[in-house]
Amino acid sequence: MTQRRGGIKRSSQLTFRRRLFIARLLLRGPASTEDLIEAVQQELGAEGYPSAAVAALKHDLDALKSSYGCRISFHRDAGGYVLEDLGTLALLKGSEPVREAIQAIEAHFPAGSSEVSVAHVHKTLDYLRLLADLEQ
Repeated sequence: MTQRRGGIKRSSQLTFRRRLFIARLLLRGPASTEDLIEAVQQELGAEGYPSAAVAALKHDLDALKSSYGCRISFHRDAGGYVLEDLGTLALLKGSEPVREAIQAIEAHFPAGSSEVSVAHVHKTLDYLRLLADLEQ
């Protein structure tokens, strides 16, 4: 009889946790390869990434895309990877009243304003769209 070890389960849980952490990081805004790897290492310590961290990160990003339908793109002008859609990881279910509320807020705070607070409002609305699976 062979002895069963917990390595595979532990490893898959760690991988899942790491991928969700990456999605959370990208919700905050664009991030470079180096920024993502460093944040994962700080969060998970030595278990974060193996020595081939860049390849492992790319594998994690591909898995987020294929397993959860996340839309993640690299934009050099934005400084790295950008989360454009959470796919099935969206935390809220958007509804017509939510869409209408966002449109009303946008009408009250027109894009292109030079006020910093208006830019913050639009960043918040973009964040809500990602979380609520609302079309942009």
